[in-house]
Amino acid sequence: MDASNGQPDLQSILATLAQYANPTASSAGLPSQGSDQVVGHGQIYSHNSSENTPTPPPTLPFPNQRSHDPRLLRPQSRTATASPKPMIDPASITTWPEGLRCVTKIAQQNANFAASIKKMMADQRKHEMQWYASRQNLKQTQANRISSSAKAASILQSLGSVSQPAPGNDRSEADDQAELAEYDRKLYTAQTSMEEAMTAELKALGVPFFGTSQHLVVPDGWDVSKEQLPEDHPKWSKLITDSELLTLRRKMVSHLEDMYKD
Repeated sequence: MDASNGQPDLQSILATLAQYANPTASSAGLPSQGSDQVVGHGQIYSHNSSENTPTPPPTLPFPNQRSHDPRLLRPQSRTATASPKPMIDPASITTWPEGLRCVTKIAQQNANFAASIKKMMADQRKHEMQWYASRQNLKQTQANRISSSAKAASILQSLGSVSQPAPGNDRSEADDQAELAEYDRKLYTAQTSMEEAMTAELKALGVPFFGTSQHLVVPDGWDVSKEQLPEDHPKWSKLITDSELLTLRRKMVSHLEDMYKD
């Protein structure tokens, strides 16, 4: 305090106030939110005044919180969330329209379906060509045998020989027919085995009419109209006869051949 004019010394007042400052705030190097700061000329600015209410800091999202991107609020595609419609069991199908729909779905969903069908078609064609060629060779052999026998008889006759034809050259036409019939029986057995193998493969691929449930197939001559089925029985799973099932199989094979023919 200046003794000459009796007015308080400003520097002395500031020094005195500095002695009573908050030790925590001084050690931190920054003023605390609740402390008063000296602005200058002895004026004190209060952070806790009603006119200067501090704005709360913005709340930051936690790392695991999703950003509110409006693009993420769009509804997902219906095709991505909708459950696929279950496919009807091929073993329960006994009608052509439903069988056609079923095999179309299988062809779309199984990437190996087309290759499997084409391989079966190629194998069947190869076997049938081999069988046909073998049968033609047998008939040609029989024709050559008859021709050779006739030539031999003609030569002997021209020489005035009364010798009997050599053994094996006296075969009759009935013998040749019996030989050809025996070959056809063997051919039928081979063809039946091939069809059974193809049926098993088509069943494994899920093709309708090749793995039909036995309780849906009745013998020929059975009056299926008299059979009472439950009211909730599927319309695509009616009773059919053996002949009707065979017709459906042939129709399906023809359809597959049209789909995958070269």
